[in-house]
Amino acid sequence: MSDSHLADFEIFWKPRLKATDQEDKHWDWIKKRNVTDVQPNYERYALVCERITQGLMLLEIDWHRSRLKPGKNLVYIDFLATAPWNRKLIEEAQSYKHIGGNLIAFAIERSFDLGYKGRIGLHSLSRAEEFYNRLKMTNFGEDIDKQKLKYFELSEEEARKIMASD
Repeated sequence: MSDSHLADFEIFWKPRLKATDQEDKHWDWIKKRNVTDVQPNYERYALVCERITQGLMLLEIDWHRSRLKPGKNLVYIDFLATAPWNRKLIEEAQSYKHIGGNLIAFAIERSFDLGYKGRIGLHSLSRAEEFYNRLKMTNFGEDIDKQKLKYFELSEEEARKIMASD
């Protein structure tokens, strides 16, 4: 995630998001990048098409442990967002589809690279829960320590299925 990706967010994403009721419209990606820059267990990614940022993702790769496989590491998706013009809830005809799915697939691949066997976890905004259910992620319900967001985790088996279908 470079300065140009964050500039795309500020110039193109932010004004469009502010005019919506999207749950992530208050996210400050510049602050998120700056806070995590000094933490070696975070990785920052951007997905770019036609020279404009279409998706952003922040991964934590060392501190989180699996609930499905207690004691085992997983890649935790701290934040994931797609550009407003790629969201069905904002644009009837999205510019690009599957941006979120591609970012999830990358997180799974990263988990395999790290030896975590595809395990990923995340806390979901309410409007994204259906997406994570479709991926067959296990829903552990509300987490009182994370603003009552629901915690989802992808099993090793489901991770393999997703990667085999790509």
